[in-house]
Amino acid sequence: MNIGIIGDGQLGSMTIFENRKLNFNFFVLGKNPTAPASRIADRFFGYDEYQEFFNIVDRVVVEFEHIPDIIFENLKNYPNFRALELKRSRIKEKLFLRERGYPLGNFDFSYGYQLEEKIKKFSLPVVVKAEKLGYDGKGQYLVKDILEITDILKNHSLEEGFVIEEFIDFKYEISTIGVRDKNSDKNIYPISFNYHEGGILLYNYAPFLQNKDVEEIVLSLLDDLEIEGLLAVEFFLTKDDEILINEFAPRPHNTGHYTMEASYTSQFENLIRAVVGLPIGSTQTKIPTGMVNILGKSLEDFDTKEILKVEGTQLYWYGKEKKPRRKMGHINIVDKDIGSLKEKIRFVLKNIYSKIPSKV
Repeated sequence: MNIGIIGDGQLGSMTIFENRKLNFNFFVLGKNPTAPASRIADRFFGYDEYQEFFNIVDRVVVEFEHIPDIIFENLKNYPNFRALELKRSRIKEKLFLRERGYPLGNFDFSYGYQLEEKIKKFSLPVVVKAEKLGYDGKGQYLVKDILEITDILKNHSLEEGFVIEEFIDFKYEISTIGVRDKNSDKNIYPISFNYHEGGILLYNYAPFLQNKDVEEIVLSLLDDLEIEGLLAVEFFLTKDDEILINEFAPRPHNTGHYTMEASYTSQFENLIRAVVGLPIGSTQTKIPTGMVNILGKSLEDFDTKEILKVEGTQLYWYGKEKKPRRKMGHINIVDKDIGSLKEKIRFVLKNIYSKIPSKV
């Protein structure tokens, strides 16, 4: 069977890496023939070769929502088109969740020319997010002073859409990943604790807590979106222990990298199992686990030998060109208990960044 992956980054490469054992062929449609997934695929297709790509593949998965319009239009007959359509617009995503009664913080929509007027209806600070192309903190702003709108609009059109969200003074950021096949069989991975800096995940670990509300929301969303594959859902747990959805993603997710070492079936393998009709594998973890992202660093910028001396660490290097804040690789970590695991996470963070966030 020929599996097509739209997107050529590290999520695609790990999908291929984890599923070679299942004896499928993998074809990548992307923009960079030297990107992580492109280098290990059976064949790379540039975006201008999309017709040949769609002619040769039997199943299609997506590792990135923000793809060219012509490629997106060709996905109408493949699973998860509706979910991808929602993810291409933060406004559509929010409306979908609100219309179906899912728990959200207070929010509003605005065009660029309305931002000042709309923000004045909120108590500052607020979070302003551009409607499109939002990931890893891009197009996202914490507004503490109304005068900051001028700087935001230097990067955006007055006709561009935005979501304005009340600032959530949360206790924790958490997430989980659900998997569902076309027969509506579904399961979810343990809830992880996530720590972000500048809108990008720095580290996480699992299992963190059990919460029936989170589990019920994710299982419900899997059905509402008619997912065939994966759905990652990020939440805020407020200081009043209220669960609020931040966003979802119908694809493999950075918060699920830990599943490669610690789960009976990784998120990447379950993605392919679900779309080709194989039984969904167990989502349980065998051992406490965590992940540290390597952001904007080359291998020469930290001591990989010291990290790999730590029992239970695995390095995944993506081979991308170094850029500030770019995801260059990650470290997966396992240990027999959460306390020891967190000590190892602190060690890895200190080695890579020379600092340890206060929440570890």
